[in-house]
Amino acid sequence: MKIGIIKHRYVAEGGGSERYTNGLIDGLIRLGHDVHVLAHRADGKPARVTVEHVPVMAGPSFLRQWSFARSCRSVVRNAGCDLIFSAERTIQQDIVRAGGGCHREYLIQCRRHLSPGRRLALRVNLLHPMLLHLERQTFCAQNTRVVIANSNRGKEEIVRHYGFPADRIEVVHNGTDLHRFQPRERQSTGKIVLLFVGSGFERKGLGFAIGALAKLPEDVELKVAGKGNVASYLQLARSLGVDGRVQFLGVQSRIEDVYAQGDILVHPAIYEPFSNACLEAMACGLPVVTSRMNGASEVIAPGRNGAVVEEPSDAGALAAALLLFCDGKMLREASAHARETAAKMPMSRNVEQTLAVIERLAKV
Repeated sequence: MKIGIIKHRYVAEGGGSERYTNGLIDGLIRLGHDVHVLAHRADGKPARVTVEHVPVMAGPSFLRQWSFARSCRSVVRNAGCDLIFSAERTIQQDIVRAGGGCHREYLIQCRRHLSPGRRLALRVNLLHPMLLHLERQTFCAQNTRVVIANSNRGKEEIVRHYGFPADRIEVVHNGTDLHRFQPRERQSTGKIVLLFVGSGFERKGLGFAIGALAKLPEDVELKVAGKGNVASYLQLARSLGVDGRVQFLGVQSRIEDVYAQGDILVHPAIYEPFSNACLEAMACGLPVVTSRMNGASEVIAPGRNGAVVEEPSDAGALAAALLLFCDGKMLREASAHARETAAKMPMSRNVEQTLAVIERLAKV
C-alpha cells in the first residue's frame, strides 16, 4: 500500500516527535508499504522513502502554517496515496496524530496562569487564531476518519471542543527508547537534585518549579536543561533567595547524560499533551512529579513512581510532592518503579499500536 506521511519538517534525527515519525516509517517499510513523506523541508531520509515537496509561502509563522496546510491538499491529490497519515494540523487526511494536543485547551489554560501582559500578547498574536482555524479543519469528522490522541485527556478535549466522535479517536500513549534511556549510578554529593527538562519554560512550569524549590530544604537543588528566557527565571530565583541552588545547563544534545545527574524530574506544566521528557526520565529511573494538565500523568501512580499535583501553580502542593521523594529509601523504591513503568512503554509498542490503526483502516 502507498502511504503518505505529512510532516512539515522531516529530519532523520531529532527529538521525540522526530523519533516517533522515523519509528513509524521504519515499521511501515518493514510491513512492505511504499512510504511517501509530504514535507516542506526534509533533512536526510531512510532508504526507500520518497519525499514529496510541499511548497510554503514565505512570511510570518501564521502564514507559513496556513500555506502548508493549503498546499498539502494539492500535493496529496497528486501523490496518489492509498492512505494519508498526518502529524500536523492539516485540512484532509485519513488519520491524524494529535501529538501537539488541543490548541484551544492550551489557550484556556494559559489564560488561567499567565500575567495580564502575557494574556494580551496571546490575543494579538495572529498565529493562535490561525492554529484554531486549522484545528477546526483537522478535527472535523468530514475531513478526518480517525484521530490518534496520545492521552485520554487529549481525547476528551478533542471531543469537548470540536465534537469529534469519541469512537473514532484511538488513544496511543507515547513510547521511549529503553536502550538510550537507562538508569545510571550517580555519585552522591549529599544533595537532592531536581531536574527540569524541556524548552518552553513558561508552558512547562519552570516558574512554579522555582517557587516550590524555595519551600524545600537547602540541600535540594534544581538543574534546568533546555532553551528559554534564562534571565527572567534567574531574577525570580534571586527574589526567592534560591539563585544559588538553580543551575541552567542550556540545550543538551545528549539529554540522557542530564538525567544521570538528577534524582527527581519536576514538570509542573500549564499544558502538556504527553511529555516525552517524563517518560525518558522514568526510563532512567527518576520518579516524576508533574501536573494533571500533563497527559503523562496518566501513567503516574502517586507515591509509587511519582506524584501528580492538581494545580501546577500551587507551590506548596508541588513542594510537598517533591519532598516525599527526598527520603533516600522512598527515592530508591520510586526509582525502580519508574523504570518498571517505562519498560512497559517502549517506542516499538507505540509504533505497533499506531500501525494497527493504519492497517485496520486500510482494510475498510
